Amino acid sequence: MTEIFAHRGSKGTHPENTIPAFLAAVKAGADGIELDVQLSKDGIPVVIHDEKVNRTTNGSGLVKDFTLRELCKLDAHQGYRKRLRALFKKTTIPTLEEVLDVLGKYPLILNIELKTDAYDYDGIEEKVLELCQKKAGRLTFLFCSFNLETLARLRALDKHIKLSAITKLDVEDALAQRDILKLDSINPPFKIRNIDALKNVPTRCWTANKPGQIEALFDEGVQGFMTDFPAKAVEIRKRRNK
Repeated sequence: MTEIFAHRGSKGTHPENTIPAFLAAVKAGADGIELDVQLSKDGIPVVIHDEKVNRTTNGSGLVKDFTLRELCKLDAHQGYRKRLRALFKKTTIPTLEEVLDVLGKYPLILNIELKTDAYDYDGIEEKVLELCQKKAGRLTFLFCSFNLETLARLRALDKHIKLSAITKLDVEDALAQRDILKLDSINPPFKIRNIDALKNVPTRCWTANKPGQIEALFDEGVQGFMTDFPAKAVEIRKRRNK
């Protein structure tokens, strides 16, 4: 079955990478949730996509330059639609531990992207794995990154975890490491999923939001895909399965 991953939670309907967005994805019936992890200045894994806090919060500056206490004071709904921001006034940047505590009771695949392509956070791999082992609950995990060195460090730490390489146009680099790192899939952009190099390779594509795109991925039987609108994708799947 093609897996439906809520991209940064239900990003199309809630502030991305926040607890409300993740719970909306659970309610929608998504198979998994994709989220992004960086480290705060004091080394705590926090869930946020951009290296800067500017777009999604009322703050300014690099995530790595804020302590956890400082990050927690920021509003994490600023990048969301202006007319609906009032609904999410007290939404903050969550720690990975907080997310695991909330989601651990659900049988989900948690697709954790380690955001080390711009800043190679020292020790992030060990910290993320330790938290996931400690707080797994009913969750299963898929760890991914654009940074192949991060994937290599994760593999060295654990021979059994599932790893995926995220790519843009550098598909060949990821494929060259597929057997070495025992990659579970390659995660390409939706638009290049059908290139010859990816034939017979399990893929989890990003990001399909239009009904026609979602239908195409179900038709092709890809391993999985990311979507900002998990409720829409689940509804399409239900209709197809009738």
